[in-house]
Amino acid sequence: MNKYREERYQMSKRSGIIIGMLCAALAAATPVLAEDQAAEGNSAGTSVESAVELPDGLEPDMEDPDYVKRFIVQDQGEAGEETGGVMTIRSATAFKTKSPFTGLTYTHAAKLNGYKIVDGIDVSKWQAEIDWEKVKKAGVEYAFIRCGYTSLGKSFSMLEDSYFEQNIKNAYDAGIKVGVYFFSNSMSVSEAKQEAKKTISLLKPYKNMITMPVVYDFEAFNTSYRAYGLSTKQITDNALAFMGLIQDEGYTPMYYGSPAFMEVFFDLSRVGSYNCWLANYTTKTSYTGDYDFWQYSSTGSVAGISGNVDCNFQYIKQKDNEDTDAPDADENADGHNADGDAGGPKQVTGLKMYKNSSTAVRISWNPVNGADGYKIYRSDVYGGSYKLVATIPDGDTVTWRNGDFPITAGKQYYYKVAAFTVDGDQTLYGKESDILTAYLKQVYTYKLRTNVSLNLREQAGTEYGIVTALPAGTVLTYPKYTYSADGNKWYKVSYKANGKSYAGYLSGRYVTTYTYAKTKVKLPLRDSASMSADKATTLPADLQVTICGSTTDATGRSWNYVQCKKNGKTYRGYILTKNLNRI
Repeated sequence: MNKYREERYQMSKRSGIIIGMLCAALAAATPVLAEDQAAEGNSAGTSVESAVELPDGLEPDMEDPDYVKRFIVQDQGEAGEETGGVMTIRSATAFKTKSPFTGLTYTHAAKLNGYKIVDGIDVSKWQAEIDWEKVKKAGVEYAFIRCGYTSLGKSFSMLEDSYFEQNIKNAYDAGIKVGVYFFSNSMSVSEAKQEAKKTISLLKPYKNMITMPVVYDFEAFNTSYRAYGLSTKQITDNALAFMGLIQDEGYTPMYYGSPAFMEVFFDLSRVGSYNCWLANYTTKTSYTGDYDFWQYSSTGSVAGISGNVDCNFQYIKQKDNEDTDAPDADENADGHNADGDAGGPKQVTGLKMYKNSSTAVRISWNPVNGADGYKIYRSDVYGGSYKLVATIPDGDTVTWRNGDFPITAGKQYYYKVAAFTVDGDQTLYGKESDILTAYLKQVYTYKLRTNVSLNLREQAGTEYGIVTALPAGTVLTYPKYTYSADGNKWYKVSYKANGKSYAGYLSGRYVTTYTYAKTKVKLPLRDSASMSADKATTLPADLQVTICGSTTDATGRSWNYVQCKKNGKTYRGYILTKNLNRI
């Protein structure tokens, strides 16, 4: 019996013992401040209900995978000891921080030394009513909120978490960054795709709120789960199908799992390009793979939440120690220099966006003498980390079209380019270029209205200088936007007042964005930006719609995400941009 099967077998034994004890016991029992505001089917029966303490208003549900995990399996052993107030201890090999939600001190992997640690939680309906303002004041910076799940019944059925809408709105309003997860029990690629489409549908009204990953949470601890016993290949195929559709919609996909699950029943070689959320309830994980979040406890205590809550660490690479995916210093000791004196090429200069459209961005740079090729790195957020997006194996090619990677109209992206030379088995790199800001043109002119008195900032973040203050109700057009490293959206605008012109960034948390158009012809409103997507309804010609966003599909076609009313009912979905006339 391998490690993961042994873990699942033991968990199944424990859950069976727990349920048996419950039944025996029952047999004997009787019948938001603004940023800069003012200038700134139940199979458990009564047996489980009587034995398990649930939040008010919630009933036991053996077909809800989160219920089975939290209240039946209860595989929540957490090691560790109190350390008398030690908050942060760093060394050359590892470092420690103390959780404000468990009181325990946790040891972080040495490879994460220098990363910023950010506290967060994840919740579902099983936390019931949450006071998100208190949660924010307690130090929670982000929350993963369950949007839905696949029932544990034999037939395939997907359900929305009954607290999803309430949680995501209230968390966002409290100033907490929001991500979501879908608790999967898919048994095939087809089912996984349906789960992804369900997730996308649930997220549509809140797309602008979601700045954290959208998570594929597949768990099947024992025979209570309909997907128990799937092969490694099938589980991995399902995950890739789900995350691929999520990524196509412009979200950041992420997978979730314990060390035993990922080491045995997940093909990490196939999912390595996606973010990872590690689940390991211990004060020092032994997992050596890569992960972006660590769910370290399921028994945290957070003000504003009754009962236990899952707690997480997020690891953010610090700006002065950016991960550019270039070779390590030891592997490239002779490169990364501006002058090339040590054998590497010179620094790339002249990086610019020489052309952009509504479907692609084109960048160019000055040729570097003697270069054998170039590496192109991109960050999707201002001040964020950079990832390798292209390698050009030709020193004479000094242009690149960002057409192979989905990008969103109006969003700013940040690029750096480094030249390299190949000398036998050694690759030498020059210093990276200065940062270039580039963006995809928006087909329509979008407008925003400030909801409060709001500061215009020099850059995307409250840490940057104030250019001027805008009164509430100010209406402006915006050609582009960006995200700061903390996940908040910012709009680039120009503003005139008292004969002076200003330019800068406005926090997206306190503005409303919109534009209007009319349909050219009778056409389908689709559930996602694809010609093969399901139809939400059919719209008549000359119907006014509110355009809430835009994107491009894999073929380069431009789509708009719209909201409209037909016969008194509100619909939301996607329309090809070419089929709309802007008003």
